[in-house]
Amino acid sequence: MKIKIFITSLLFIMIILSIFYSNSINNNRTKYINIGNILNDSLVLITKDSIISYLKILNVVEDSMKTREIDLNKIESSINEIKYIKTSNTYFGINSDLKISIVERKPLVEINDIDVYLDFEGEIVPKSILTKPESINFFGSIESSQYQKVANLGQNIIYDDFFKNHFKYIFSDSSEIFIKPKKYNYTIEIGNLEMIENKLVNYKFFYATKLKGKDLEDIETINLRYANQVIVQRK
Repeated sequence: MKIKIFITSLLFIMIILSIFYSNSINNNRTKYINIGNILNDSLVLITKDSIISYLKILNVVEDSMKTREIDLNKIESSINEIKYIKTSNTYFGINSDLKISIVERKPLVEINDIDVYLDFEGEIVPKSILTKPESINFFGSIESSQYQKVANLGQNIIYDDFFKNHFKYIFSDSSEIFIKPKKYNYTIEIGNLEMIENKLVNYKFFYATKLKGKDLEDIETINLRYANQVIVQRK
């Protein structure tokens, strides 16, 4: 019985020692940091090379590092500071290789007044020299406190085939929101950004009922300010 306990204890000690030895080897492995560490193949706003160069400028990573020197949290937080990036995840894969997974922000509204985009969350996304994303233009000034609501309007437009193809741009006179259609000369008066889904649905229903009559050409304004009402002013 004592021999059995001794053997079991010895095996346990050997396992513990092997774990420590393995960790020691892994921690002292030299790893090369380059674009191959970034898993994404579909980045559109920023390049992998730019991200790695940015981390090196901040001295967060070097061309080669020991595994124990790689600070995953610091890499992740530094990447998340890039305005094109919504979130990132860094971890060690097989053989302690550094892996970086990135989720880019998705621009929806182009704010021409300050030459930037807004994403789903109303966060500012700088313009990229790599691509011009699909978005709806917004002209005029808007308070930053309204960015989330403007982004919600943009999302309702971009992800609806009818609105995306029908609306030309959004504009503001600092207190109210308006939309111009592509085909007709009238102005759609949105008012504030509350209940925006209802207002857009009201417009879609109105347009569908009037399209058959082909009497949209002489309309000057379509007022959607009020719930469940569409007020038309003709020229």
